[in-house]
Amino acid sequence: MKTPRFVRSAALRGRRGIVLFVMGALAMGIGVAGVRALASDSPSAQKHAETEDPVTQTPVTPPAVTDPSSSLAPTQPSPSAEPAPDPNALADGVYPTFVRAVDVQGATVTVDVLQVFVGEAEQHQAAIEDGVDWEYVMHDPVYVRNENPLLRTLPVTPDAHIQFMGTCESPSRQVGLTELRKQTANFDGLYYYEMSIIDGSVVAIDQRIAVSAC
Repeated sequence: MKTPRFVRSAALRGRRGIVLFVMGALAMGIGVAGVRALASDSPSAQKHAETEDPVTQTPVTPPAVTDPSSSLAPTQPSPSAEPAPDPNALADGVYPTFVRAVDVQGATVTVDVLQVFVGEAEQHQAAIEDGVDWEYVMHDPVYVRNENPLLRTLPVTPDAHIQFMGTCESPSRQVGLTELRKQTANFDGLYYYEMSIIDGSVVAIDQRIAVSAC
């Protein structure tokens, strides 16, 4: 039995439609893939991809932890400051002085250190240098020069030897200082006193005559 012609034509058309549909679908897929490929290669796509990349963070190095005890310098005991030496201190020796004040209770004497010239030649020369008329001082036992007005207050040791002219015995410190204060209360320049100094203290006081009584 022969198949009618219109039936075969319909079948052929149906197969042809299926083939065209499949080919169209394939072409559409290829087109979409191409479009995607082109889009991925475009600068805007690359820029969009870069913005979507995760942000790379620079690792932060934690601060180094040091041992507090290692940064501390070892404590050194500060040396005790030594007191500056007194430029006016008297070295050990014997000094001619005028006594300006006496503190009996405090056991101190305030003195004015002098220069004393003994012997006619030295006395005469010193008087000439000072512009003093020799006739006025030539009979004095000594010539006294006092150019420095500096006064020094010195302690007197408990066993200090205190000797006055015309006496034979040395009194105790308190008695001797009391008499010294009495004789120097009204300064007249008649006497000067030789002070024996050891370690900054007076260990002996000897009265000497400075001018002639005649």
